[in-house]
Amino acid sequence: MKCGGKWVKWPILLEGFPLWIIGTVAGILVIGLIGIFFYGSYSGLGSSL
Repeated sequence: MKCGGKWVKWPILLEGFPLWIIGTVAGILVIGLIGIFFYGSYSGLGSSL
């Protein structure tokens, strides 16, 4: 990654991880977050049942 004319290394956390693993984990988190919103809309304060 180039930033301000000099190369900046990725954080140590991301170093050595294949891109598909990062994408899979991110996708699972996004699906889980959407699932929480759907669950909240059918139960608790968001439900009109």
